[in-house]
Amino acid sequence: MDILNAFNRLPTISYFGVRRDDDFADRLNYKYTVGLLILFSIIVASKQFSNDPIQCWVPAIFTRNYEIYVSNYCWIHNTYHINISEPQMQRAHEKRYVLRYYQFVPFILLLQALFYVLPRLFWRSFSRHSGIDVRNIMEAAHSLKSVKRFHKQKSIMGYLVSLMHQYVGDPRKRLKQQHSKVNRYLYGLFHCFFRSSNVFNSYLFLLYLLTKVIFILNNFIQVYAIRLLLEEKWTVNQTLKGFQNIFTTGILRTNPVSKFFPKISMCDFRIIEPNSDEGHKYTVQCVLTINVYNEQIFTLLYIWMHFVLVITVYDFLSWLIFLILPRLRYSFLIKRIQTQHSVATVRAGMQAFVYDYLQHDGFFIFRLIYANVGDDVTTNILTNLWKNFQRADKSAMTENTTANIGATISLTGADSNGVHGRHEGPEGSIFDYSKTSTNL
Repeated sequence: MDILNAFNRLPTISYFGVRRDDDFADRLNYKYTVGLLILFSIIVASKQFSNDPIQCWVPAIFTRNYEIYVSNYCWIHNTYHINISEPQMQRAHEKRYVLRYYQFVPFILLLQALFYVLPRLFWRSFSRHSGIDVRNIMEAAHSLKSVKRFHKQKSIMGYLVSLMHQYVGDPRKRLKQQHSKVNRYLYGLFHCFFRSSNVFNSYLFLLYLLTKVIFILNNFIQVYAIRLLLEEKWTVNQTLKGFQNIFTTGILRTNPVSKFFPKISMCDFRIIEPNSDEGHKYTVQCVLTINVYNEQIFTLLYIWMHFVLVITVYDFLSWLIFLILPRLRYSFLIKRIQTQHSVATVRAGMQAFVYDYLQHDGFFIFRLIYANVGDDVTTNILTNLWKNFQRADKSAMTENTTANIGATISLTGADSNGVHGRHEGPEGSIFDYSKTSTNL
């Protein structure tokens, strides 16, 4: 396989453009959080390269060049943390915690940003297997809202109705009752993921929910990792206390004896001199000024990611409840169908339209249009698709009726010929009265 062609097939993510094949909770993850992480990465990197990120207290006999060398050495070869507030004897038996990450904080932030983008890449990659471009539908629906000319609105509406009918009206997506619902879901997902052919009526809906689950897991793991860095205990009381500190200035207070973001650390190094085989070993005390920024940045990220996690979980549940309760899907759709008849009159047709025609993916697309474009456009598209469904239904009924009438006439003609053949006498008359009377 050509590697360059494989990279060309990867989905592109336009960061500064407007994407409408998702909702606000998704953009909160892959757009706003990623932007925040990139901003913090630039701030930390600029502090590291513009100022001295570490300053070490060297012996008085060291010259300025020695001092610069020691600072650079300790920055590159890591330092270790000990609690200087403890007594000397206790510090001697204390396990040293070597700091190996503070040089790479800008890259760690960029790696976190990458993990927030990966669920978006997952959605863009596998949604292509559905056979319909959700982004294209959203852009056309948005154009329908902004276009003023009637003939353009009519052409865009016709395009949307045709595209939706082609997708949801595919007879392969009809539910097969010979299998259980779980088996149908697994069979459909297998076809979509591995055979790139969508014969599944809930593929987009379930794929979107799976993408949100990945967003939630990513948020949870990153919040837990930052909680460890900030030395927060994962208990109910500590969690409630942490949320209380969010609304006070206490959340931004630095911890001078923090194990992961220490402001003061120790560094061991050895200077080899010409007349000494082993050289002289020195232990110096260093100040990591960059950790002042690192601790505050990760504290702000800790607050922000909690907020994003809550919004994402709420949004996931709001979508999941529509999957579990079909009645809610029915209520959402029929409220936006403008019909001249009462709902009770066309109830059977609407139930067939919602449950058998649109099914899960049709509802998913219309709710996405509602979330991104608005209620008016959703109502117009849904009403036109409903009218198209009624015309197709009537035409199918007419064809069935015509076919039944034709079959009845042909059968009647065949029966008549059989009767004539049985009752036609030697004189060629239609009825043979003698045989008829005999049969009676």
